[in-house]
Amino acid sequence: MRVPRRSPRWTAALFDLDGTLVDTRPGMRGALRAAFAEVTGNDSFAELVDLSLPLEDMIRSADPAAPPARQGELSAAFRRHYDSTFWKEAHPYPRAKECLRDLGASGVRAFVITNKRESAAERLVEHLGLADYFEGVVGQPEVGDPLPKSELAGRCLTSHGLDPTTTVVVGDSNHDAIMAASWGMTFIAVTCGIGPLSHVSAGDERVEVDNLTDATAFVLLRLQG
Repeated sequence: MRVPRRSPRWTAALFDLDGTLVDTRPGMRGALRAAFAEVTGNDSFAELVDLSLPLEDMIRSADPAAPPARQGELSAAFRRHYDSTFWKEAHPYPRAKECLRDLGASGVRAFVITNKRESAAERLVEHLGLADYFEGVVGQPEVGDPLPKSELAGRCLTSHGLDPTTTVVVGDSNHDAIMAASWGMTFIAVTCGIGPLSHVSAGDERVEVDNLTDATAFVLLRLQG
């Protein structure tokens, strides 16, 4: 694992949720299959979905030719099925709780930035016993158009007084990389996640790691260095 040449003291970490801290794929795909079966009678489209996107864009990625009315029906059906039962099928990635505990013990403030609806993300973090490790959870609004992740990150940085130069983003997708770059934050790419994640050589503002344990080790190494 290569590290950036500069050695800032990280004071905060912005974590993606789905595919980085928590494996939500089983529940999301289950809810998608149920939604497509209910609305179209064909659940095979669920396998084509980009799970890293906000809900409406996620539905569109599976069936881009669908008229807006049907995409709206699919989004509503997904929410019903996911919120009723499928959300409980998520589980943390190995050592997620220990990693967050170690960061907090070292003085690193932790936050969640997610394309999941904020209320759903808060419910999931609480259910999995991770809520105590985060100062805040910032997600998509319940209604209206989805916001770019860079805007969600900006809200977190501003409301909590975070310095982007000493804040890292830990994520598993290109959306997280773009979010980090938009604010000049270093991006720790967790390559075992859901993605999609373009693999590039690590540079000044990016480092690639295999798992959360290595991501935590990177942050704590820079704290000591």
